[in-house]
Amino acid sequence: MRLGSKLVEAGLSLIAILMCAAAVRAQGDTPVPPPVSSTGSGVGSIVGRVVLPSGHPVNGRVRITLSTIENPGMVGYTDNNGNFGFRNLREGNYTVEVTGDYKLYEPVSEQVRLMRGMQVNLTINLREKNAPSETTGRATVSAAEVDPAVPSAAQKEFDKAASLANAGNETDAIEHYKRALEIYPSYLKARNDLGVQYLKLNRLREAQEQFELAIDANPKAFNPRLNLGIVLVKQKQFSDAREHLRTADSIDSSSPAVHLYLGIVSVETDELIEAERELKKAISMGGQEYGITHYYLGVLYAKKGERETAIAELKTFLASPAGETETRRARQLLNELSKN
Repeated sequence: MRLGSKLVEAGLSLIAILMCAAAVRAQGDTPVPPPVSSTGSGVGSIVGRVVLPSGHPVNGRVRITLSTIENPGMVGYTDNNGNFGFRNLREGNYTVEVTGDYKLYEPVSEQVRLMRGMQVNLTINLREKNAPSETTGRATVSAAEVDPAVPSAAQKEFDKAASLANAGNETDAIEHYKRALEIYPSYLKARNDLGVQYLKLNRLREAQEQFELAIDANPKAFNPRLNLGIVLVKQKQFSDAREHLRTADSIDSSSPAVHLYLGIVSVETDELIEAERELKKAISMGGQEYGITHYYLGVLYAKKGERETAIAELKTFLASPAGETETRRARQLLNELSKN
């Protein structure tokens, strides 16, 4: 059973993974810190860095707790620069909890799906008490995008832009991101986030230009690479999208967003074995936040002719809140399958 690309496109607007500066993932050029803890006979590692809410390095040691369902807690500490590492870990699901000064910061946790042979690199922002939690990326920030050379005037424009963007005012946010870049053209976070606003407004060519400029400035920057892949998917340039998404995967293989979009590309190009593998990685790593993946799995299994499995995936998708368009398309496909 072949399905038109409109069904595959339907879920794209539902994913809130447009990676902005306040909520982005670790970069491949972050130095690997020394281990502070190791357990058992393992196959992988989780390493990273804790930074302040501003994105600047912490000054002192911070408690890190690594836990699984079987093990309630392996405790370690960062070094004085915020680096931490857990090595020789078995494959499985882990929770990394960061506990800073309880008078100043809320505990912050990150869910990690560790697969065989994987090294997961994290950068985790401390969160001030009573500060609003992030809705994307679970309060992580890229150390590679923290630039201490940013002039204060550019920082002020960036902060104003970020505030407007968070309020849903993309048009005014764009103007302030532009001002920040006029003051400091090398401002990578502003460049990426300007592209994100264009992407939200479906101004795809302008978004692509900003992400490409950001990648030119730092080829190892994760978020512009992922976002460029998303733009290319929306433009149906699937070959180019796959190339950039695979590069993003090489920078941070723990990102469920990368695997989701690699899965979407593979569904579109009928590479169904790869599509199934990538989509299952996305749902395994992303959990409930990536419920949209069930929609694409439904499309995938419908293409494979696995009717009952497709119906089950679509019903799983529809059981959770979703956008109006996506829900309508999923119901349409479900009705078509149910008639056969």
